[in-house]
Amino acid sequence: MTNKFIFLTGGAKRIGKTTCKHFHEEGFNIIFHYNSSETEAKAIMNSLNDVRKDSCFILQADFNNKDSVDKLAKGVSEITETLDILINNASSFYPTPIEKASMDEWNDLIATNASTPLFLTQALLPFLKKGKGCVINISDTLAPSGIKNFSLYAGAKSALEGITKSLAKELAPDIRVNAISPGAILWPEDEDLSEEQQKERLKKVPLGRIGNPKDISSVALFLSEAKYITGQVIKVDGGRSIF
Repeated sequence: MTNKFIFLTGGAKRIGKTTCKHFHEEGFNIIFHYNSSETEAKAIMNSLNDVRKDSCFILQADFNNKDSVDKLAKGVSEITETLDILINNASSFYPTPIEKASMDEWNDLIATNASTPLFLTQALLPFLKKGKGCVINISDTLAPSGIKNFSLYAGAKSALEGITKSLAKELAPDIRVNAISPGAILWPEDEDLSEEQQKERLKKVPLGRIGNPKDISSVALFLSEAKYITGQVIKVDGGRSIF
């Protein structure tokens, strides 16, 4: 069995699911977190373990619970002593118009999108140091410039980019820290967009199309191997951010 380990949050669906499968194909052992998607998480774990025995493990945690980071760190410690890669992928995303935005919504969005990535990195430092590993945070290409009706989400993701650059300085030269900033990779699950609405959203994407989850996992794999890159936010958005 290979001794390379990756731990990824939010691995049961969408970009996280693709990333787990991609890194597994590259020979990594996978540990991934899920919150409520237990059925999907178990299905992924079983399918990957069918390919390679004892190569995938799952851990459950709700990031709104204050003990979630300690719970995940304990779970990782029962599986491995070293980590090659930590990918902070889990995210909460929903509109919060300022007239109705609440402190509870802010606490939820900042916990998932910024606080947990920060303190999970802290908790897993011993594992990352032993593995001479790296951290990859998943941001959002539009967050730094602002998103109408999503001020809380944009603020949390912008905080994550600041955390990325700060930790890159603090943890160098032992651990590299970078971020990937996706654009339109998958349409939101909670929006039933018509074909015309999709076309309208893609007007500001120079490549003229939506991306693919493997576009993100491929950049994550590149960053895991690029030993002279740290403190960077890599935009994978079809050119959306140049508008």
